[in-house]
Amino acid sequence: MERTLRAFYEIALAHTDLRWAKSRDDLISKTIKVLRVFKEGKGLEEVEASRELSSEIETQLNGLLRFVRENSQEVDKLIDLLSMFVKSPAPCKIKLISFVEVLLEDR
Repeated sequence: MERTLRAFYEIALAHTDLRWAKSRDDLISKTIKVLRVFKEGKGLEEVEASRELSSEIETQLNGLLRFVRENSQEVDKLIDLLSMFVKSPAPCKIKLISFVEVLLEDR
């Protein structure tokens, strides 16, 4: 579960401006789609070829693929966490990031 929390933290932090409490939910939703595609067995080249999927998250694709390959049992948990994050109002998003940060500090 630690890897899942760490992946969530990195993704959420990469697409959230903590100062202004604004997140790029569109990019997090794209990340969720890419995780699902990788879980279905598609390769990096296929995702990179689809601009609809890879646009603006190109730098994360290798890490997402590695996560899916190394933690196949945890992919659904990561998708659930990211989905919950996208559906949350801005103040809750900041609290979620802070909560996960505290959990990761203890490890």
